[in-house]
Amino acid sequence: MHRAFLHLQHRPIPLPSSSWLMTQVWSNVLFMHWPIQPEALKGVFPPSLQIDLYDHTAWVGLVPFQVSNMRFHGLPSIPLFRSFLQLNVRTYVTHQGIPGVYFFSLDVNHLPSVVGARLFYLLPFRQSKMAATLNDSCRFQSSYSFGQEEEELDVCYTPLSSPYSADKGTFDYWATERYCIFTSRGNKLYRGDIHHTRWSLQKADATFFRNTMAPFLPANHWNEQPIVHFSKEKKAFFWPLQKI
Repeated sequence: MHRAFLHLQHRPIPLPSSSWLMTQVWSNVLFMHWPIQPEALKGVFPPSLQIDLYDHTAWVGLVPFQVSNMRFHGLPSIPLFRSFLQLNVRTYVTHQGIPGVYFFSLDVNHLPSVVGARLFYLLPFRQSKMAATLNDSCRFQSSYSFGQEEEELDVCYTPLSSPYSADKGTFDYWATERYCIFTSRGNKLYRGDIHHTRWSLQKADATFFRNTMAPFLPANHWNEQPIVHFSKEKKAFFWPLQKI
């Protein structure tokens, strides 16, 4: 048993009774969060979900990281899925009191992951051009284009503080300690459970060279400086989607 399953007290809901389906390791994770008026998000995710607010404000996050050591339960790691980059655009929602994450887009530089995740997890994965320099000072670049649509992120980031675990009730805890995702197909809503130990966070600094992600948001959304956190590594476990 992985040590993650010895730490369950931080979960807002119990683990599913079934076995986990897949595991992967996330490295050099950057959390960047911007406040946004809740009205700006209406109509861009399923109406059966409720916007989750912190300090009476909705939040949109950009989260770039590296994925590695992906494997399915009972099987060895898959060479084809050994390592790739990912960039998530997300917000925070609840359903029947359960907090979770809703993704507007999930960009990767790995076509098999796009196909598999769209098929089995009904998530809006997209193939993008990506590059990363991942060391003490990281740089992450992503470019997605489809027809006339183009979204880019070019950011350099550096951890500033010693690692810490966020306290319940703080924004740091609220924005990172999320253990399920919500997605939909047609008028059907699905939930996918996730498990990992609590995040070890560091305060961080980010310098943006370009950011045109999520063009459906207000044009000035990215203008102010975000709240930025860094985490070196996390092993996560995923369960199959369940219709709710």
